[in-house]
This record gives sequence, structure tokens and C-alpha cells, in this order.
Amino acid sequence: MKTSTRHTTSVRLLRRRYILLIAALLSGAIVWLAGLVFTPAHTSAAVERMFVLNCGEARVSDISQWSPGINVGLPMTFSNNCYLIQHGNDWMLWDMGVPDDWVGTPEGVVGSPGVRGIVNRTLVSQLDEIGVKPADVTIIALSHAHFDHVGNTRLFPRAKWYVQKVEYKVMFGSEYKKFRFVPTLYSTLRNNPVVTLQGDHDIFGDGSVRILSTPGHTPGHQSLLVRLPQTGLVVLSGDVAHFEENFVNRRVPRFNADAKQTRQSMNKVDAIVKNQSAQLWINHDLAQSASIPRAPKAVK
Repeated sequence: MKTSTRHTTSVRLLRRRYILLIAALLSGAIVWLAGLVFTPAHTSAAVERMFVLNCGEARVSDISQWSPGINVGLPMTFSNNCYLIQHGNDWMLWDMGVPDDWVGTPEGVVGSPGVRGIVNRTLVSQLDEIGVKPADVTIIALSHAHFDHVGNTRLFPRAKWYVQKVEYKVMFGSEYKKFRFVPTLYSTLRNNPVVTLQGDHDIFGDGSVRILSTPGHTPGHQSLLVRLPQTGLVVLSGDVAHFEENFVNRRVPRFNADAKQTRQSMNKVDAIVKNQSAQLWINHDLAQSASIPRAPKAVK
């Protein structure tokens, strides 16, 4: 009888230990699965480096076009950058600047009312310094379709082009003049492989390069969020605002497509900058651009 009781007790202990072991294993599995579900899949940058290229200047005769009622009648020079991003075997170019063809015209060419585009160094020559040929660029995207951002699109006829659907429609529609677009500068884009977007988009699927829909300046204006391995997050804001003072004060150029959308886009970018500790790089802000490393030096 004693032997039977001891045997029963031993069996119960073994069963209890077995149950506890299974529970522990299940608990560990649940934690592991939770990690798969809730831990971001991409925690490090897949972008290797970025080059900031001089893609011309825009000289304006009256800056108050961009800040109504402020600095009336004063001239100003805008910086104009293109950004070359290396991601694995891909080269992505964000914005394509003032046309290289204008380099032989020191006084510049009128590209938009009250704006002269000037080229001191060609985009092609700067790519060459880095060791990149136009044919090496596999992906292109524009913040928008104004002359100082589309000038060299013809150099990349085989690159995949990412564009907001509404911007594409205006670029090749009948109302392009209303938005100060110049189709002769970007007509070859019709033949590029194209991905039309309706909002934000993760280019490489790893969170390292993300297009942000920021309409207002033009109907389909967009910005770019880049995660660099050392610098961290940078927002390339395009023309959400043309210089820091306008961004801070939410000033809207009088010729923008939609003032309300412009301010909403500024708020969206501002929230990303503050909540994600990102840097804001304003394309046309000459003073800020002068403080950023320029090609052939890379930003990492």
C-alpha cells in the first residue's frame, strides 16, 4: 500500500513538472511571437550614404512672392540641391535641378515668373566626380514638377520614377500652366517606368527611404524621409517651405496650389521632425545649404 502511494505521488510530481515545463515553453514562445509582431522589422538604416549635389541656383527679383507682405521688392538667391542616395546596389536621385544645358548662360534663364535659373556646375560632372554615371541611377523621384526640380530628367530614361498620381495628371494634362509647369523640360518622363502613388510610400520596404505626401505647393508635392546610418533621420522637405523663416511662421507663397494643404503639410513635416528627432533640410534655404556637406563628400 505504501509502495502504491509513493508511486502515485511520484507520478503526480512528474506530471506537475511536465505541466510547468510545457507552460514555460509556451510562455517563451508567446514572448518570442510577440517580438515578431510588435518589434519593428527594420531597426537600422539600409542606406549607405547620401550626396548633396549643387543643382543650380534660383535668383528671384521679389521675395514677397514667397512671403506675401514680407520683404516686398527685395531680391533673393535660392540654393537648389539634388540628393543622390545609395541603397545597396541601387542609386536613387531625389530632384533633378536646373537644366545642365543652361550652364553656358551666366546671367541665367527665366524659368518661372520672376525667377532665373543659373547653373554653375552640371549635374553630370558632379556624378562623374563620385564615380556614378546617369545610367547607374535606377530610381528617381521629384518633390514636384517646377523647372528647378525637373531640369535633368532626360538623363535618366530607364530609371523607375515615383510620383503622386495627382502630380502626374497635372504634369501631362491641360492645366500645367496654372501650376507653372514646363512640360518641355520633363517630356521624356512619359517613357520612364512609373509608379504612381496616392500618399506616403516606403521605397525599399525597409523604412530607410520613405516618400511623404505633402501637397499644397503643387497638387502632388512630396517630401522624402531618409534614415542615414550615422546622421540619423533627415527630412528633405522639397518646397513645403522655401526657407526656415517661412516654415516657422507658416507663410505660404501666393502662387501655391492650395494654402490650407500647404500649412497641413508643414504641420505634418514638423510633427515628424519633433516626434522622430529628425533633421529638416530645406532645399532652397541658402544659409542652411551652405552648412551641409557637399559632394563629392558623402553624408553618412
